[in-house]
Amino acid sequence: MTSFRGPAVGEGAGPAQALPAAHHPLTYHLVRTIVLALPVMAARAGLVIMFTVNAIFCGWQGTGALADLGAAAIPQVTLMVVGVGLLIGTIILTAQAAGSGTFLECGKALRGGLTIACTIGITFSLILLPAEDLLRLFNQPEETFAGGGRALNILGLSLPGILMFSACSFFLEGINRPMPGMLIALGGNVINLALNWVFVLGNLGAPEMGAAGSALATTITRWCMLVAIGGYILTMRDRAKYGALPWFGLDLAILRRLLVLGLPLAFAIGTETACFNMMIYMAGWLGSTELATMYATINFTSFVYMLTLGLSTAASVRVGNAIGRGSAGDLRRAGWTAVGLEFGVMCLVAAITALLAPIIAGAYSQDPLVLPLLTTALSLTTLLFIVDGLQGVLMGALRGAADTLIPTIVYIVSFALVGLPMGYVLGFQQGGGVPALIWSLIAALIVATIGLGWRFHRLSQWPEGLWR
Repeated sequence: MTSFRGPAVGEGAGPAQALPAAHHPLTYHLVRTIVLALPVMAARAGLVIMFTVNAIFCGWQGTGALADLGAAAIPQVTLMVVGVGLLIGTIILTAQAAGSGTFLECGKALRGGLTIACTIGITFSLILLPAEDLLRLFNQPEETFAGGGRALNILGLSLPGILMFSACSFFLEGINRPMPGMLIALGGNVINLALNWVFVLGNLGAPEMGAAGSALATTITRWCMLVAIGGYILTMRDRAKYGALPWFGLDLAILRRLLVLGLPLAFAIGTETACFNMMIYMAGWLGSTELATMYATINFTSFVYMLTLGLSTAASVRVGNAIGRGSAGDLRRAGWTAVGLEFGVMCLVAAITALLAPIIAGAYSQDPLVLPLLTTALSLTTLLFIVDGLQGVLMGALRGAADTLIPTIVYIVSFALVGLPMGYVLGFQQGGGVPALIWSLIAALIVATIGLGWRFHRLSQWPEGLWR
């Protein structure tokens, strides 16, 4: 995979300066946010493209393979997202340290993040060992137990690798150097696509492994990505400046700070992800056709959400930099600039999706039962994209300010108390099916957007001493 050694961008690239709040106009924030967000978007999209490629290859093999992959992906993705949430403190501490000019603290955040990533990655792999029992516990279709269980076992082996890759990527993004993660993620997709062709469809003498083959392709790819990004950090010309060596070290104070920041965010993000994934499981209660349809819909939604993650990460870094500089004015401008950009991007994506829904559905499946239902579901996601994007960027801005408790409460109310009950009643009990499940997600996201928007507005009015 390709490495990158170009110049860094943003505040972390040079000595910190205590700039007055009025120094940075709106155009400055627009340019800085876009420059940081674009490569992060591509990097995050690269991670989800893997799942999209996996879903497409399994869909080509048949609805059964796609349902197996959907059943396997849900518990693995849930644990992965919770793990990534625990690592969010890495980017917060790195960005704040870079903004204040205490660059050696960036390396401490990296080492703490890697320690957490390795530990929880191994733990999560062990949790997923009884894979068939987990699928049975969540009342998935019996025909997915064998194939989905094999795929889940294999995906579990990738969790330490992808979480350590995420910690490294967060460190680089925190010092405003997102290009390596982007290029490595995109290169990983080439490997994943080739291995899917080999293992899923049974080329070059390999057996047709279906969902298990897709899981094997992704697991190999994730470990290759860790090797690539680790090699980049270990050979950076300015690695000493950022204290990037040694990789692992037990700094209890840093670990405590990372966990204080990460645990509420992991719980919040885990609640959101669990809500989305439970909608897939509820679709599975209705049958394999509904399961395959809902999994494909959420998979495409996750791909689009990677655009949000780019702007969300940019908001986190730029708000964190503003706090490091002690600039309340820049904090406000950085957050609301990212929100405005997100609204424009998601409106465009929603319009394109509405026009191309039948074509997108056809890329996932040609099953005559799945295709019309999936086309309808994709049409409904257009509104979902907008509110999902807005709440995601607002959460990113709050992360950059190290504000975790209130956003977590907002997520619990939105997804656990609004989204899940609505989905269960309307989608499952009343037989509304996939469309009702999507409307339930939209309702939860609207509540989250309102709550997080109110919180950032209040927080951005505080004096510097309260939010630093």
